[in-house]
Amino acid sequence: MKNFLNKFSLFEVLLVAVILGIHLYASLADAYAFPNAWFKRDDAYYYYKVAQNISEGYGSTFDGINLTNGYHPLWMIVCIPIFALARFDLILPLRVLLVVIAIFHAGTSVLIYRLVKKHFSQSVGILAAAYWSFDFYTHETIYQIGLETPLAVFTVVLLLYRLSQFETTWRKNGVTKKELAGLGLLAALVMFSRLDLIFLAVLVGPWLILRGKPIRHLLLLDIAVIFISMTSAVTLRTDFNAYNYIYASSAIEVVVLGAIVKPILLYFLGAYQHPRSQPLWKTLRQITLALAGSTVIIFGMYYLLVQIGFGKVFPRTAFLLDFGISLTLIFAVRLAAYWFGSQTPAAAETPVSEFKSNWKRWLTEGAIYYGIVGGLLAAYMLFNKIMFGTSSPVSGQVKRWWGSIPDIMYERPPTDWFSFFGIGLKQFMIFPYPLSESIWSASEWVRPILPGAHMVNQRFYLVLLILSIFTVLLAVLNRKTSMKAATNLGLLPLAAGSLVHILSYTATAYGGAKEWYWVSENLLLIFTGSFILHVLLLPLQKIKFTRIALVTGALIFSGIMANIFGTTIYQIMRQGRFPADAPYMDVLVFLEENTPPGSIIGMTGGGNNGYFIKDRTIVNMDGLINSPEYFQALKNGEAATFLTEQGMTIVFLNPRLLTYPPYFGQFEAYI
Repeated sequence: MKNFLNKFSLFEVLLVAVILGIHLYASLADAYAFPNAWFKRDDAYYYYKVAQNISEGYGSTFDGINLTNGYHPLWMIVCIPIFALARFDLILPLRVLLVVIAIFHAGTSVLIYRLVKKHFSQSVGILAAAYWSFDFYTHETIYQIGLETPLAVFTVVLLLYRLSQFETTWRKNGVTKKELAGLGLLAALVMFSRLDLIFLAVLVGPWLILRGKPIRHLLLLDIAVIFISMTSAVTLRTDFNAYNYIYASSAIEVVVLGAIVKPILLYFLGAYQHPRSQPLWKTLRQITLALAGSTVIIFGMYYLLVQIGFGKVFPRTAFLLDFGISLTLIFAVRLAAYWFGSQTPAAAETPVSEFKSNWKRWLTEGAIYYGIVGGLLAAYMLFNKIMFGTSSPVSGQVKRWWGSIPDIMYERPPTDWFSFFGIGLKQFMIFPYPLSESIWSASEWVRPILPGAHMVNQRFYLVLLILSIFTVLLAVLNRKTSMKAATNLGLLPLAAGSLVHILSYTATAYGGAKEWYWVSENLLLIFTGSFILHVLLLPLQKIKFTRIALVTGALIFSGIMANIFGTTIYQIMRQGRFPADAPYMDVLVFLEENTPPGSIIGMTGGGNNGYFIKDRTIVNMDGLINSPEYFQALKNGEAATFLTEQGMTIVFLNPRLLTYPPYFGQFEAYI
């Protein structure tokens, strides 16, 4: 025990104690506070009710009738033993879950502190950890909602921590199969914590396997470029409505082909050599030839797929646009590598010679890493296919279906370029509230440049552009520091994975992306902000007195944030404020007074009602936590018949809602 505690610094011990202390107090609050002040998000109760039903032997079902897989598996595994307690008291598992989430919260904060302290400075590490621990927006978006995000963030930061350790050891000690297997297993945990983190798990593979070669850095960014280029090309050729409703699926199919074909040609034509090993014009020539050849090959492959019935309609001129965009962006990546890379690169091998020297190691290590990640993913998909009749969560299928329906009443897919790249003001905004609010405040400074009430949005994006240019300039002027941080912190796979992650929603006609989806993006912003702060404070870090002063100031700032955070939690999670017999929600009283026991009640959403209601069953009507069979019935216009046959006699919702897509008046008999 003593050796375990010695691994923690005094700041880490205090940080963990404060986080756990505040949350332990919150866990003892009145029962009424849990559904009304803490776990308020309806989606969270999908997990809780399914976990309760699994623990009580009813299977993976929300309503006790329809089998469903509309959740992320690792968080469900965490919830099942906790919500086995619901048979005794519905609030008890919520108290336990709050503490479990606090443990993930504390662990993540400690890992962020260690990473930033190691690669930047102690004062910046303290500030980063304090922000993550006590910023209330982060708390509300990541932790308080009670969804899978605490586990997802923890696993991602743990993976980055292990990648940081890997970076300091592989040059000296080499890499063992056991180490690769461990990293593969950890990447699989990241993937199962939130399935959309599969892109990060996949892109970590080249980062590990191709170590010591320029392709290690270039390939990750090229894959992100391939996704950006083709989806943008199709959108430019058509428009956002046509893309979302007609071309999204075919565009992604072509992107997948491009992600296979383009890197192969780029590699064997020499475009993955160190940019300083040859004149830039030769690099440009190699990229041009590789992209031209890959364009022809991909066009031919997709044309063949269309002819045999596997491909879909696709605008052919988009291939030409893709060629131009890819050429520009991939060459820009090489220019960046030319600047940030080693000034004296090792003598370059020819691609064929390099491949002959390394293919056995690459194949062996790739088989280990991707055998674990891919094998576990395949097992998960096979289990889902056998158990539920579909290989992926039905909730994601439902939301992509929503995005393909014009005039859908729910959130729609992107309709402008800002949303497409995750910086939309009305939808698909990856920035946390403190950052976006700071940009809004700073936008008043540029009002003289862009005056007028009609230029509000333009001022926001101008400030964002200035901030982006400032960050790039800091990186360019501090080449060694930025390259070291990007490598040692694993920021390149994190950045590439985040870009592809954003497009996995915006470029696939996904309707209804939520603020808690942007796990990797939030972490990327934390580390980017830490880098900016570190560079700005670097001159002061070289002086002993000011270095001590910075640490002291950071500790004081942390204490202030902790006090504000703790006071806020104290105010919302009071003890003895509400009667012990207060109904958890007023709507439950209404439903129980106006429906007979045993009723099967249809609701859109209905997560918290389904968990707390007594002697009645809530059936989810939007399909997010229902069965694949119900989803098909909803698409076929047969949802009312499907649920009626299961005994649903009551629907509780706004009747006008059922007249709009995706319901299309199917439930008129209930209105």
